[in-house]
Amino acid sequence: MPSSRIPPEYAELARRLRAAEDRLFPLAMVDTERYQRALQLVGALARRLARAGDYAELAAAEGRMRGWLDEVGVSLDGLDAQLVIEAAMSHRFRELLTSSREQAVERARAAGLEWAVLEEPDDAAWRGGSARWVETHLPTGTVMVRSVVAEPVITYRLEVTGDAVRVEEFTSREAWLAAVEEVRRALTSES
Repeated sequence: MPSSRIPPEYAELARRLRAAEDRLFPLAMVDTERYQRALQLVGALARRLARAGDYAELAAAEGRMRGWLDEVGVSLDGLDAQLVIEAAMSHRFRELLTSSREQAVERARAAGLEWAVLEEPDDAAWRGGSARWVETHLPTGTVMVRSVVAEPVITYRLEVTGDAVRVEEFTSREAWLAAVEEVRRALTSES
């Protein structure tokens, strides 16, 4: 079954778009007028980007967006046009990712599965020394995030969010896997 993770060929785009938001939106703390204009511009561009039905269409739209900014009628004075464009693209990127996660849940339900895989590590993650799996337990809505980070020492992490939050770190792979199975058994007995 396909997962709803970010396709590897768009991982760098996702990082760039997220970084743009991180740089643009702190304006709220220092210049509310510029921040409001930035939000208006991002919103207008995001509405136009709603037509982008997948990551490829979204990426292809970037070159045309500068012209779209000129059509909005809101001053760019004091704003970085590229940050505005990338923030709007980030908004649509998240919508596409959410949609693919919803589809993963529907596919899992249709297949009669108890868990839907929302994210799995790709080769780039493994080469970078980390891996992450995100799954949701369909009957309860509980989300389980399992991750491994290789540096400075191998650390295994388990995060479970639902009615209660559970966060644990392990240095033993066996203990980590046992904790994952314990969560699965507990949730199966609840549903």
